[in-house]
Amino acid sequence: MRAKSDVDLITADLVQAIQDIRQHIEPGAQDSLAHVETFCAIALRVMRKTNPSKLRDAAMAEEIKARIDGREVME
Repeated sequence: MRAKSDVDLITADLVQAIQDIRQHIEPGAQDSLAHVETFCAIALRVMRKTNPSKLRDAAMAEEIKARIDGREVME
């Protein structure tokens, strides 16, 4: 399992996920995907400047919320 604050691994996982999604997206939805990619790029920049303990705390809070909501938890 990767550390919840390892931004390099998070980036690699995110890039792979976006590539997977891009293969299945319809041409008309490209603008929407561009918005998501821009948001992700900004979030990764902020994460690189954030204290690792704050990232772990946020990731743990989101994992707990996902489990309560019945969403799949990525590990």
